[in-house]
Amino acid sequence: MKTRIAGILIVVILAAAQWYCSSNGTAVGTATPAPAPAAELAVKAAAVSVMDWPVTISISGSLRSQSNVEIKSEVAGKLTATYFVEGDTVRKDELLAEIDPANYRLAYDQAQAVLGVAQAGLERIQVTLDHARREKERADNLLRSGGITEKDRQAADTAVKEAETQVRLAQAQIEQARAAVSIADKALEDCRIIAPADGQVRRKHLDKGSLLTPGSPIYSLVDNSRLELECLVPSYQLSGVRLGHRTVFTTPTWGERKFAGNVSAINPMVESDNRSIKVIVKIANPGGELRSGMFARGEIEVRVESKAIVIPRSALMVEQEQSASGSVYLVANGRALRRAVQVGGVRQDLLWIQQGLAAGDQVIVDIGPQLKDGAAVRVLADRSNGGQ
Repeated sequence: MKTRIAGILIVVILAAAQWYCSSNGTAVGTATPAPAPAAELAVKAAAVSVMDWPVTISISGSLRSQSNVEIKSEVAGKLTATYFVEGDTVRKDELLAEIDPANYRLAYDQAQAVLGVAQAGLERIQVTLDHARREKERADNLLRSGGITEKDRQAADTAVKEAETQVRLAQAQIEQARAAVSIADKALEDCRIIAPADGQVRRKHLDKGSLLTPGSPIYSLVDNSRLELECLVPSYQLSGVRLGHRTVFTTPTWGERKFAGNVSAINPMVESDNRSIKVIVKIANPGGELRSGMFARGEIEVRVESKAIVIPRSALMVEQEQSASGSVYLVANGRALRRAVQVGGVRQDLLWIQQGLAAGDQVIVDIGPQLKDGAAVRVLADRSNGGQ
């Protein structure tokens, strides 16, 4: 009886075990299968390039003319003529405008008359001086012969000295009159407004018939053939900037068209508010395409890095924008290996890698969310180069 009960219990236990295993998806008496190998990810990759890389410093600023002249009246009067309008080209020494010269001509004539009177007065006093000198000479002779007293001789000497004083006074009056003539002559010349330099009329301030006072603006001239680009360079980048370094820039007006200049001045002082230094780039503009006031953005070419390691920009992963550090995925032995790199510069869609890569390395350029460090990868053929 006990043996029969034990047999029944064994059957029940085996049945329960079989039911439990089947409910958990495991057949009784079978081993757990090994996991299937992970599938390879198809990726796009590119070999790093080795080339000469121009090391540059980015700059931006506004163009300004080296010659920006405000022409003002130096005398008062009525503006009787203007000969140029805004946009006209002006050459140095051309007549720009005229002021009524009538009053200044009268003043000049008056000054000339005063000069004539002073010159006549000098001639008259010179006659008096000559007479006084002869009288003194005669008195000296008479004194030796006893014909006059010492007092009479001294009177003759005094007359000579007084005449000489009158001559000097007359000469001073002549110089004063000549100065008045020069002033009147200049005022008369200032009635003709002459261009002091080449340029274009940026603004015409007044029209014919306007009443002027000294200092009234008449024209503003700007010379766009000689321009400057004023920009700020961070002080930590200044060590690479030298006078004469070539600069290439573009403007929104001309799109991708490039213009060139050279560094002509470096301010000796760091600006305290932004820790930058002002740099001036001199630009030749013989064709006149550029204008003063245009915004420009470009680069100062500091040097050329030979045999630089260059990769596509799409291969880089960065945690922060504008960071010089990042990482890439290399393809090595069929797997993706994440590698930290240091970026030296950016040009359009290319990156110069200073540290982390070597010639012959291959980097993944199409980075998807499934790509992980150590993942098995298969590089797709580059059909753009005829791959199959």
